[in-house]
Amino acid sequence: MTPATVHIACSVHNNDPYLREFIASVQEQTHGDWALWLRDDGSTDGSAAIIAQAAAKDDRVHFVPDGTGALGITQAFAWVLERIPEDAVRIMFADADDVWLPEKIAVMLRAMEAAERLAEGPVLVHSDLVVVDHTLRTVDRSFWHYANIDTTASSLRDVVARNPVTGAATMMNAALRRVMRPIPAGAALHDWWAACVAAATGRIIAVDTPTVLYRQHGQNALGARRPSSTWDARELLSQLPVAFGRTHRVRADIAAAAKQAGALREHLGTRLQPADADFLAAYARIPEYSLLRRKVELARLHLRRQNGWIQNAGVLLRG
Repeated sequence: MTPATVHIACSVHNNDPYLREFIASVQEQTHGDWALWLRDDGSTDGSAAIIAQAAAKDDRVHFVPDGTGALGITQAFAWVLERIPEDAVRIMFADADDVWLPEKIAVMLRAMEAAERLAEGPVLVHSDLVVVDHTLRTVDRSFWHYANIDTTASSLRDVVARNPVTGAATMMNAALRRVMRPIPAGAALHDWWAACVAAATGRIIAVDTPTVLYRQHGQNALGARRPSSTWDARELLSQLPVAFGRTHRVRADIAAAAKQAGALREHLGTRLQPADADFLAAYARIPEYSLLRRKVELARLHLRRQNGWIQNAGVLLRG
């Protein structure tokens, strides 16, 4: 393998119904210089056998079993990332239940190369996605529209509060891989961690061309969440009790973001600007505060205009 190869990290967990289609979509890319690194994360279906068969037929497909079983999505991706060759200069994440559009790698490479011509340093490129159901029927032509994602909100403060990138539609350069490794236990999600590191030390580049059919089938580890701010007025009224009643989930999300902020401050250390280090330290302490102080800190550090008033109100009331 040459350093120019695009390396793709993928953790697989019970993706038997979709895995062959995903691998085929990578094999059908117009840019053919890639290596796909697949780890089975404790599947109980036929996923491991499918990976082994694909690796036997295509030397660009690599099965990297480790015998440790399920690590969970974040640490499973972290494990694969550590096994990619040290000389890799282009790294992508992939979800094993999606379908890549044929130009995906080519589109992402062009964006990455353009960004690197402008300046050196860590770069994360991410694209839009097409939201589809389990049969690949289109639900929304734009995941960014569907999930109300503002891709211009890419400062560290924005990204710590809400992840703007989807791992299945990202590419990172070698500089970002170096500074984000190893992904610590405090990271909430592998893609969110990459986005936070990129925001703190480099750049996040958004490409508005969808490159992935983002399959939603009811068993997604994360999936496409449609925020209340995108619903119509009648739907908003009917969903208000739900929006304001998700206390456990809201607090769990805030706690995960706070834990990740603390891990990020520790991981980056002196690479951080002093103001960013202070922000991360304050954000990491949010769950420790009394109810009133916590709400004050949420209003100061967490709430974002682009999230919409319903979502912000729900966070402030239940956080």
